[in-house]
Amino acid sequence: MIHVGIVDDDALVRRTLTDLLTTEAIGDIHVDWAARDGQEALDILRSQTPEAQVQVLLLDVQMPRLDGIALAKILQRERPEIAMLVLTTFVADSVVDRALAAGVRGFIAKEDPVETLAATIRHVAAGNMVLSPSSSAIIAGRPGRSTPATSAPPSAAPQNTADALPPGVTLSPREIEVLALMAEAKTNKQIAHTLGVSDATVKTHVSALIAKLGVQDRVGAVVYALRAGLI
Repeated sequence: MIHVGIVDDDALVRRTLTDLLTTEAIGDIHVDWAARDGQEALDILRSQTPEAQVQVLLLDVQMPRLDGIALAKILQRERPEIAMLVLTTFVADSVVDRALAAGVRGFIAKEDPVETLAATIRHVAAGNMVLSPSSSAIIAGRPGRSTPATSAPPSAAPQNTADALPPGVTLSPREIEVLALMAEAKTNKQIAHTLGVSDATVKTHVSALIAKLGVQDRVGAVVYALRAGLI
């Protein structure tokens, strides 16, 4: 069972997310509590009660008293084992950068369907860093998608990506394919299955992409690619 805490100053959002995640169809996720701001959440997490032992936090960014990014910074020091996901409707570049620096493992659009929400929670609880498809579209400034692509492989690289990359860096068509699948919140195993290669090959591509783009993790690589129009 994955234990989840929700932190949002909108009572309707808290109630809706709790109801969605506690349906019988989702049997492996339990919402332990929902806090109205970062300070209330921090008080719970610093307590010695069972409610403090959540594995995943869903965080709004803008909240009174203590906002989501400030809470994430504190928890990065005090509770680094907790996987933090930012709930998004609109994300400015500065917010994305601050969230990633604060240890956030991914972004979920508030309008994502419950299946996508549950899948993203499972991914980060397993130690992965992901963007849901709709949140990827928000960061890229494109209209959202309700579900990820499932069968067709991603298109090849754009005609000219040189201006979008760090000086001296080039990406192969295969690396662009891997980036596009990462943006669909696919795990290494799922990417390997889609491309017909081994898990180890995908891991090598992901590591190379992180190094080439000068980012810290796979979410940073996807954010870079979306901003630069690489995918």
